[in-house]
Amino acid sequence: MKGILISGIHHWGFSVRVPRTSAGGDSYIVPPITTILGALSRGYCVDYAVKNNVSCTENFIKEYLHDLFWLTYGTEEPSLMPYSDLLREERVPYRQSKYRKIESSGEWFGVSAFGKVYGANAVFKILLILNTDNIGLWSKVGWQVTSLGSKESLVSITNVNVADVSEADEEEFSTIFYTPDECLRNKDNFEVVDMPVKNVYTLSSKPTLGTFSKFLVPKSKLILIGGKIRVRRVNVNKDICTVFKILDNYVVTFKEGLKKWY
Repeated sequence: MKGILISGIHHWGFSVRVPRTSAGGDSYIVPPITTILGALSRGYCVDYAVKNNVSCTENFIKEYLHDLFWLTYGTEEPSLMPYSDLLREERVPYRQSKYRKIESSGEWFGVSAFGKVYGANAVFKILLILNTDNIGLWSKVGWQVTSLGSKESLVSITNVNVADVSEADEEEFSTIFYTPDECLRNKDNFEVVDMPVKNVYTLSSKPTLGTFSKFLVPKSKLILIGGKIRVRRVNVNKDICTVFKILDNYVVTFKEGLKKWY
């Protein structure tokens, strides 16, 4: 197996809206698998023409997801800060026509809390483990990632490394990557987060939900998210999960990889 480590820097942080939240809403504290797939598809989608009401991301996933055994995300340091920004927002489109009067224009606006995760210059890594040798495509789309989350969640990619992946046998190791909840018995120093792993892609304004799963996200003893967490092998649920090593990076995954959901 081959692995690709995509290294980058967040310009200010990111916002990945939790599905079906209203005018405001929280952000996931790390980019979920679905967000990473969307970010990787952008380079592929540059010259894509929409056909038959199928999104480019859906097309990309159908064409190339079989190449991927696993993907995940982590930051080198505990440097991400979840927060909510209060923003003045126009509400008049949601009001009945009889209330859209000039004399009541002062009521056309309201305040909403928008979830964001701040981490200016936070160094992150996206890890891809490949089933195939299609390294060229995934390295290329890795370099072409411009944001993680909303289009304003800008990043700069600083390096893309390709290396062999092997099963690790160390009794202790450190990981920066989020891990399936079922894989570890001791969840100290992790935040349990329910995140999407498979989306339902439609080109409409109607909200859709896909498949969700719980993950363990590294966190510090304070409120900061990210950084390295020490894990003992005896803490790994070896019946359904395994530990892989790429360069000096360790990751805990399902033995079946993304096939659990796709």
